[in-house]
Amino acid sequence: MTPERIMSTRNIFRAAARLLQVFAFMAIVAFFVCGQHALAQNPHHLQIRVMPGVQADKVNPPKGPTERKVLEQLASGFGVLPPLDTNGLDEWPCFPGSSNPNAADCSSIAPGGAVIGQVSYTQSLADCDASAAGAANCGQIFWFYEDDTGDNTDDLVFSIVVKQGKNYILDSGPIDVGLNPFAAGTNIVVSDDTAFGTQGQTGPGNGFCAGSTETCVNPVKGVATVTVTTTVGISTITSKFNMFLE
Repeated sequence: MTPERIMSTRNIFRAAARLLQVFAFMAIVAFFVCGQHALAQNPHHLQIRVMPGVQADKVNPPKGPTERKVLEQLASGFGVLPPLDTNGLDEWPCFPGSSNPNAADCSSIAPGGAVIGQVSYTQSLADCDASAAGAANCGQIFWFYEDDTGDNTDDLVFSIVVKQGKNYILDSGPIDVGLNPFAAGTNIVVSDDTAFGTQGQTGPGNGFCAGSTETCVNPVKGVATVTVTTTVGISTITSKFNMFLE
């Protein structure tokens, strides 16, 4: 095979891998759009966005040691609540040149960059106290990870837990979005616009504990610990960070 034909074949493989990521992303978006009506009382509406490009050639890896076939945690935090763009979508997280529906919100930054809400350790207790029904969200929990599993036969499962001491102020329970659609080497960001507390409800699965068997209480002044978990098959990653409500 000539060098030109080898290069052409590699380009076809790369294009196919990227197209798979686009289809996978759109399938997950469809899941959440269709699922929101059935889960109208559930405050947890995760958004999943595929970051464009990869840092390594996953289709034609170089000779030598290869990466483990696992999930890799990258970053997480609690940032400023995103405003909505003209299409009613969160303005961030967004990335230039991607296939995500809010990509236009990042059109003014160079490829390789990302926009995320400003992160802060100190958060407003008054704004984040969802003790009443219909309380507004106050910020956005987000986390980035890389999927190197190559596993498209097991389900992709997320969860978010926020505690103050032993008290739960948010617990999403396991959110199973179905078969993992992502090709090895895909970078992904998951986000959830949220507040914390009971929403005026009592008992297991109340307020921001909807989807779990825990009973939420309303937040108080002090440290809150956030734990986000991502699972595909036998690979599970967890990221923790703290914030202070006052």
